[in-house]
Amino acid sequence: MYDMNDLQSFITLIETENLTQAAKQLSVSKSTLSRRITNLENQLGQPLLLRQANRMIANDAGRAFHPFACKIIDSAKQAQKTIDSLQDSVIGDLSIAAYSGLARSWLPKEIIHFAGEHPEINFSLKTTSKFAELEQADVGVWLGSPEPSRFKEEMVGYLTCGLYASKKFVAENQDLVDIDELEKIPWVNFHHFYQPAGDLELHHSEDGAKRIQIPKSQIWTDQIAMQLEQIAKGTGIGVLPDYMVTMREKHHPGDLIRVLPQWQLPLIPVYLLYPYGTLPKRMSAFLHHFRHRTREILNKQKAT
Repeated sequence: MYDMNDLQSFITLIETENLTQAAKQLSVSKSTLSRRITNLENQLGQPLLLRQANRMIANDAGRAFHPFACKIIDSAKQAQKTIDSLQDSVIGDLSIAAYSGLARSWLPKEIIHFAGEHPEINFSLKTTSKFAELEQADVGVWLGSPEPSRFKEEMVGYLTCGLYASKKFVAENQDLVDIDELEKIPWVNFHHFYQPAGDLELHHSEDGAKRIQIPKSQIWTDQIAMQLEQIAKGTGIGVLPDYMVTMREKHHPGDLIRVLPQWQLPLIPVYLLYPYGTLPKRMSAFLHHFRHRTREILNKQKAT
């Protein structure tokens, strides 16, 4: 592989036929220019230039090699121009890795919406419960506190959660108006929103904080939808994000009831993770779209 500086030095020297003038045009010293020409001649295995008085002219090998050197430089410039155009256009490939629990959230819908507005972007979405796997993608979306990584971290909002039960379960458990009864009834704890599992702290504006013990489930899953479906079946009480209940309410009104609404659960942060430095237009455009929509959605859900 030829060094681009060596090739450009050779071309400039052919055009000027003067070592001093070529060095000045390239903003390098004559010794640097001479070293570059020597490097190129050594790589090709033969001299390319002849010295005549104060002129440097191409010999037969130099004249034969000159057009190929120009093509190599032109191709390199065109390649850089193409790469630069991607930096300024919403075009190309964009991979996103997100926490598995967000698989049925607003995230997929926003990706589809953004892709519809920018047909020249090719998306790939992977869900995972392992934070380290986010670093394999261009952009990460994480629920909860992030671990150390190569990414820049930007919190875009908080996920609010509540205690929910089915309408049938509430009807069968009239004591659910008392927080002290929470430890005596069945729980659905497939998804451990708050760690350590089995320990849940609730807050009341007047009564302060209260920590309760909840049973650890035989089953654990990072799919929040599985937790929701079990609660909806009337299996027990459990923690659910308010946004998922709101989404379900549109199709199954009154199916789930918030239990002890005066007691609040800790907020769960939602993070965007992406590389430091100047980002390609496709990435910065998606980040702008997603952070705006996420804040809008979470603020509405918090208000309800």
